[in-house]
Amino acid sequence: MLYPWATKEYLLWQMTIGQIILYRNLGYEMKYGTGDGKGRPRSTLDQIKAAKKEFAQQRQAEKQAESEKVKESYRAKYGDI
Repeated sequence: MLYPWATKEYLLWQMTIGQIILYRNLGYEMKYGTGDGKGRPRSTLDQIKAAKKEFAQQRQAEKQAESEKVKESYRAKYGDI
């Protein structure tokens, strides 16, 4: 009902589950508001992009820390190369 182009077949074969959930959430926000009394969307595209970028940076830092931990164990076992 929110999106006339979103047929069952299109959703099944052309979209990921993340895209389906995103469109559903945005459609509900547009149709019903956010419940904060102001009727505006909870998040904007810029906020979503910023959150994704922040998450990617955090994940990169975690991977770097894990890599250093493994390297440190090899250094202790085999010495500096």
